[in-house]
Amino acid sequence: MINELNQCPFVVFDSDASTGLCDLAAVQINLTTNGIPSYLELSRRGAHLWIFFVSPISPVLVRAWLLPFCPTDVEFYPKQEAASWEHPGSLIRLPLGIHLRSGERYPFVTLINGQPLPLFSSVVDALGWFATIERAMVPSPSTILLQRDNVGQPTQQNISFKKPEPITPVGVTSTIRDWCASQDALSVIGRYVSLDSNGVGCCPFGWHHDDGVDTHPSFVAYYPSYPDICCWYCHVWQQGGSLFDFLRLYYALDAGELWHFLLAGFEF
Repeated sequence: MINELNQCPFVVFDSDASTGLCDLAAVQINLTTNGIPSYLELSRRGAHLWIFFVSPISPVLVRAWLLPFCPTDVEFYPKQEAASWEHPGSLIRLPLGIHLRSGERYPFVTLINGQPLPLFSSVVDALGWFATIERAMVPSPSTILLQRDNVGQPTQQNISFKKPEPITPVGVTSTIRDWCASQDALSVIGRYVSLDSNGVGCCPFGWHHDDGVDTHPSFVAYYPSYPDICCWYCHVWQQGGSLFDFLRLYYALDAGELWHFLLAGFEF
């Protein structure tokens, strides 16, 4: 569900209940109302609901954006906010994949009078159908964060941003330097970048690398040495900065927007 760049090209709602297809059809209607295209797939015991993205998205953001649509008795994938070689996360059968237990493929369907109607009858037809699907546009990070703040009180299941308790609470008199000094920088960056024991990983800022991907780990995260607050560096880009700089670049926010979210209590 999460690739080697800690990005999600799609998400899946998964219900194994006997009413799973109808339950996910209701989720699909809710998503459609909010301008998010999704596609129902039968499964051995229930159904899947897939959302395919125009461009990959951070699992942290995708959970903040779409987890509120998930009923409490339905599983949402990805289940975590980052993946690593040690903790690769969840696997799921891809569309057109053969189910290991039943030995069958399952079609994508639409409901007509409560009955599932397959959208294709063969793998060849399915490949043609996939070329026509609508991919979901990913909102800006600031839109996702504001939307999360406005959906009402989330349940524990819907809380996806997390951080250690700050040493110095963010408040009116706090500064960005104070906030950075209060954080476990290596731990926070490790939620977004798969780091080895030396703090080395692939740079998440792909636009500074050939083909948009850092294929040879050039990024290093480290604990800042007081009074310096710098905690990361990309050897290819030859740029680095503080934890605040990292989050600002990762979420494509300007400094004022990010500081506003931090003062408002958003947790990353």
